[in-house]
Amino acid sequence: MPYQSPLYAVEKAAKTDKKYIMRFYKAQRYAASFIGQDQCYFIKGNNEIIACVMVSAGQENGEFWLLHALVTEKAYRGKGLASLLLRFIMAESKVELQQVAPGNTIDKNEPSLPRYSKIICFADKVLQPLYLSNNFINYNAVEDIAQLPNEFQQRLSRYRKKQSNLCCYLYNA
Repeated sequence: MPYQSPLYAVEKAAKTDKKYIMRFYKAQRYAASFIGQDQCYFIKGNNEIIACVMVSAGQENGEFWLLHALVTEKAYRGKGLASLLLRFIMAESKVELQQVAPGNTIDKNEPSLPRYSKIICFADKVLQPLYLSNNFINYNAVEDIAQLPNEFQQRLSRYRKKQSNLCCYLYNA
């Protein structure tokens, strides 16, 4: 069942949604790409994607997951859709097998939910209120960045060469 607000529902993307997702990003003039072990979530309005986000383990597949490509269509900004997507991902990170009631079984054919233990994201400083209000913390100290997988350290370094106001944020499930 999708995660919902009174007006919108978050859906976890299937492989068949990939071309629609990439079309959404292209229409928003946003260069998004899948980077490894990706999960994607979106919200639709009038049967079209209006907000989308990706969470990727990258190539190293450690305890850190990179949240990226969080984009809301311009006409829908300021309606809490980015926060709704973030809350959905956080809710998935807390799902534990112990929450299954005794006597219930888990369908082995049902896709399992990803377990995001630590979610990082690189975003402009102007987006700090969004992330801090959604239980992320600033994760910019040299010793913080040193704890990231090498792949994500390098990615952050490359991005900061082009965007000096880029900050790292962490959500710890």
